[in-house]
Amino acid sequence: WLLGLQRIIIGAQGAEFAVKSSAFDTPLTPTDFTIKPASTQGSGGVDAIRVDQRGVFVDRSGTKVFEVVFDIQTYEYSANDITAIVPELGVPGIVRMAVQRKPDTRVHCVRSNGTVMMSVTDKVEDVLCWLNITSEGAGGLIEDVVVLPGAVGSTEDQVYYVVQRTIGGATKRYFEKWAKETESRGTYS
Repeated sequence: WLLGLQRIIIGAQGAEFAVKSSAFDTPLTPTDFTIKPASTQGSGGVDAIRVDQRGVFVDRSGTKVFEVVFDIQTYEYSANDITAIVPELGVPGIVRMAVQRKPDTRVHCVRSNGTVMMSVTDKVEDVLCWLNITSEGAGGLIEDVVVLPGAVGSTEDQVYYVVQRTIGGATKRYFEKWAKETESRGTYS
């Protein structure tokens, strides 16, 4: 995968690489570029996603999620394991990812077993939380995730899952929309 951050980041099987020119803020050209390893974790076959100035990627095991961030002190990129507190969560493997930005930052990681592991992060509050998501009923297996920006004036993005279900012995796929938080709150008496 390729990801455009402060520099171009390349995810490969054995490492992640940062591509830069010889001087800060000068363009890359065919004769003026350098490729240096940013991390030696190795990337899996899942497209990386951009979250502001950092990238989020699945490592070559297919079960761990890392973020690649620019270190202002070294002027280089490095990778941090954001699943370190729950290393088993990505098992049996992550096959797709998408980022939701509103109402907060959530990374939806579709696993090969038809479930989703979702992180909720807030860098200002130093919060990182992982949730397991399943789609109950009719053998629901989540196969993909799509996040669309919210409509003008909306405070929430639109999240859809492609879910495989067996109805009356036939396998069908449904495009299922998450309810918005504003639509899911109970009433107080």
